[in-house]
Amino acid sequence: MAAGRTVTIPVFDFSGPMDAGETARLHRAAAGIGFFHATHPLFDGKRCSQAIQLARGFFDLPAAEKQALAIENSAHFRGYSEMRNARDWREQMHFGREEPAGAHRLSGPNLWPVSGEWRSEILRLIADFETAGRDILNGISSGLRLPPDQLLPQEEAPYVLLKLIHYLPPPDGQARSGVAPHVDFSWITLLLQDDAGGLSACTPEGQWQDIDPRPGSLIVNIGEILQFATSAGLRATPHRVMNRTRDRISLPFFLNPGLDRWIGPIPLAQRGTISAAPEPEHVHRVLPISAATPFHYGEAEWRRKGQGVWCRDCVSA
Repeated sequence: MAAGRTVTIPVFDFSGPMDAGETARLHRAAAGIGFFHATHPLFDGKRCSQAIQLARGFFDLPAAEKQALAIENSAHFRGYSEMRNARDWREQMHFGREEPAGAHRLSGPNLWPVSGEWRSEILRLIADFETAGRDILNGISSGLRLPPDQLLPQEEAPYVLLKLIHYLPPPDGQARSGVAPHVDFSWITLLLQDDAGGLSACTPEGQWQDIDPRPGSLIVNIGEILQFATSAGLRATPHRVMNRTRDRISLPFFLNPGLDRWIGPIPLAQRGTISAAPEPEHVHRVLPISAATPFHYGEAEWRRKGQGVWCRDCVSA
């Protein structure tokens, strides 16, 4: 898996309403490469750096303290895990909305480190990611000629997930897979990353190209659920991470529907179908690209997490 060339993705400012020209440009990016940079008042350069340092501080905790937070100790799939295999070479920590155990099996409290002010800092970060994500999703809705909040109504509590990820340096100094090619099962994913590089996306032409970090901005990619809801009008682009000579910190935030939500194709005034060259290798997906049958999001997410069926083609039910 050699590193690809670097692709330049567009930058959008979400500090206020977009004009028609910017909305159309955003739509082209979402339907084309499926990735873009986003600037937002909640995530200036200082805040982005602080979030990266917060994550690095977690991974610098003693191994025993991290292992005490193992995801196996949570009934709600929150917590710490470490993966060292051909597909994944990383350690990570899952945080979600802090709430009592609820009607759905994925609703519940987080596991918290005993040291530091982790709880307040992480919950503030999750809240700000949700605010920025709603603003970005509303911009995408405008490009689809949908009313604001149609994809994610204000009264709907989305299922959100923030991961702190530490991609480990390869032990032999040779670049290796940190996470294998996949698409995200989300409306959209917002990403903060350090300057190590390693993220690449498979372009519509079927070529892997690097997506470099841009200081003071988020990287946003279209998720598989949004591709499904738009009947493949918007592109959930396959992406991967290659671990190079040094470690890498990233913080992906997954903005999803509410756990009680049914998801079906949305009637659109403007509809197009993405086209793509054959993909150079297997891509992990939950849904077939041609899927059209409505599904219950909470049950689909439980199937992924509770039953471990995170890829429809390579994991049996």
